[in-house]
Amino acid sequence: MERTYSDAVAALNTLQSNSITIDNIRKAGKNLNLQAIPEMIEWCHRTGYEPVEFDRLNAIHIAGTKGKGSTSAFVSSILCQFLPTTLFNKIGLYTSPHLRFVRERIQINNEPLSEESFAKYFFEVWDRLEKSARARGEPTDKTSKPAYFRFLTLMAFHTYMSEGVDAAIIECGIGGEYDSTNILVHPRVTGITSLGIDHTPLLGHTIEEIAWHKAGIMKPGVPAHTVAQPPAAEEVLRTRAREKSVTLSVVNEYPTLQNWHLGLSAPFQRTNASLAIDLVSTFLKTLSVHSNIPPIDPPLQPPEIRRGCEQ
Repeated sequence: MERTYSDAVAALNTLQSNSITIDNIRKAGKNLNLQAIPEMIEWCHRTGYEPVEFDRLNAIHIAGTKGKGSTSAFVSSILCQFLPTTLFNKIGLYTSPHLRFVRERIQINNEPLSEESFAKYFFEVWDRLEKSARARGEPTDKTSKPAYFRFLTLMAFHTYMSEGVDAAIIECGIGGEYDSTNILVHPRVTGITSLGIDHTPLLGHTIEEIAWHKAGIMKPGVPAHTVAQPPAAEEVLRTRAREKSVTLSVVNEYPTLQNWHLGLSAPFQRTNASLAIDLVSTFLKTLSVHSNIPPIDPPLQPPEIRRGCEQ
């Protein structure tokens, strides 16, 4: 196999698609969903990682029904305004789906990976999986690789580890509890955007069931933020937060944002930007003991916040 970007994309497209994966889970019911995280951890092992190693990424993990991509983009844009500092020089952003080309999903400092870098890191993961399969006496065909989204998640984490990013904004794919990204052990902060009914075959048909899944990204002792939710959904989020010993904060929209020219300009984006601002504030507070960046208090004060929201 050649090793160009086009070859990488062609190989990626041979893997099981997201739609087929979702259909398989729908047909199998909850049993297949329950295997998602153990299987993803096994794929991590096959690529040479223990999930706890991803603590080095200083992850900001974001789930939700509406606005998770926008919120992730705001967080990345704001953090990039602080570059370069003695604290960080590289900010990773992993989102889905892509609009034009798959490289958009894996970004560093708000720029998609170059074709050369994408091919490099793609085939490093591909080769590690095939080496693991050979060592186990297994075939090295596509059965030795995870499905499309899982592969890209592994590749994103491998890329960010290899590049030495100082922070990584990780957007969930579907749900949270069983999402491929939820192998993160100790993110710095988690965020849950507006909730609604989505992916019902996987997540359930009620807002309570869906909230339960999204809250799955909360980790013990890790601060969490959300926005105003339907009462039934908020109750579930608060219950799961208590179960996990998580401090959950509900973010109110900052009125000042009405006077800002947000880079994403629809009125509802003020809610996403408000959540992003609080996530960045908490993130920097968790790092402030090791940096010369003062904590953001009040959150709208530093000019970097506005610049990042208006990019």
